[in-house]
Amino acid sequence: MTYADPWRFVFSVLAVGFFLLLFAPEASATYALQDWNMEARRNMPLPMKVWLGGMMIANLASLFFIKNHIAARWVAGAFVVSHAWVAVLEGTGIYAVQGGQVSLGHIIFWAPAIYALYRYRDEIRLPSAYGIWACVMIFFYSVSLVFDIRDAAIWITAQF
Repeated sequence: MTYADPWRFVFSVLAVGFFLLLFAPEASATYALQDWNMEARRNMPLPMKVWLGGMMIANLASLFFIKNHIAARWVAGAFVVSHAWVAVLEGTGIYAVQGGQVSLGHIIFWAPAIYALYRYRDEIRLPSAYGIWACVMIFFYSVSLVFDIRDAAIWITAQF
C-alpha cells in the first residue's frame, strides 16, 4: 500500500467530536478554567493520564524520523515549544497557568506540525514505520484538538 489518506479520518474525528461535545457542554469546562499544575496532573482520571502518556510517547518517537522527514522535525519542535512555554510560566511562580491556556498553546504550536504532516503527506506510506507513526500523530492531534479548541474557546470567553 502506498499513500494513505489519514486526513479523511481527521475531518471525521473533528466532526464527530464537535457533535458529541454539543451533548456534553460541561465536560470540558472544568478543565479549561482550572489551574494546570502538578497537582492537577496528578489528580487527572486514569484514562486521561494514559492518553497523555501515549501522546508523549508518540511525540518523542518523532526523534526517530527527524533525519529523513521534515514533518517529524515540526512535530518534535511543536512538542518542545508547547511544553517549554508552560514550564517557563509555571517556573516563575507568579502566574498560574490554566487548562484553557494550555489548550490555546496546543492550537498555536501544533498548527505548523499539523500543516507539515499534511504538506508532506506523500511521504506517509503504510505499513512503513514512518507511515504508522504519522498516522498515530494525526490521530492524537485530531482527537486532542477537538477538546483543545473547545477548552481554548471557554478560556478566552471567560477572560471577557
